[in-house]
Amino acid sequence: MTEPSLAIQAAIRARLIADPDVTALVPADRIFDGRWRTERMPCIIIGEGNVLYSDEYESFHEETYLDVHVWTEGEDFTAAKQIADAIRRAIKSAPWVAAGFIVHGITVTKARFLRGKDTDGALANTHAVISVDAVLQEAS
Repeated sequence: MTEPSLAIQAAIRARLIADPDVTALVPADRIFDGRWRTERMPCIIIGEGNVLYSDEYESFHEETYLDVHVWTEGEDFTAAKQIADAIRRAIKSAPWVAAGFIVHGITVTKARFLRGKDTDGALANTHAVISVDAVLQEAS
């Protein structure tokens, strides 16, 4: 059995690289599962987050919270917002499967759009952080 946040992280990546609306904006080879290098933009990085593990006496499900990061070049937020929307649409489509788990629900709860600076301090890129919440139950 895999750890729940790893299972949903892999499932999100699989969903994004299979979605033609997402890959029209970000090539599949720039959608990373946990890697934090952004020298090739635009790119999507999945993995930062946390898990609330089930308490077998009160709940039989795990709650996972992941951030999906989008990096684009330039100061304009247009590309980052278009990619974030494509990600939101891909994630909200059903059904969901995550290795070893039943996915009871997954949703994009918010997106934040930030400006990034280059090493010399000049504005050089935009960064979107998309928060994804999922409820999983271990498959028996």
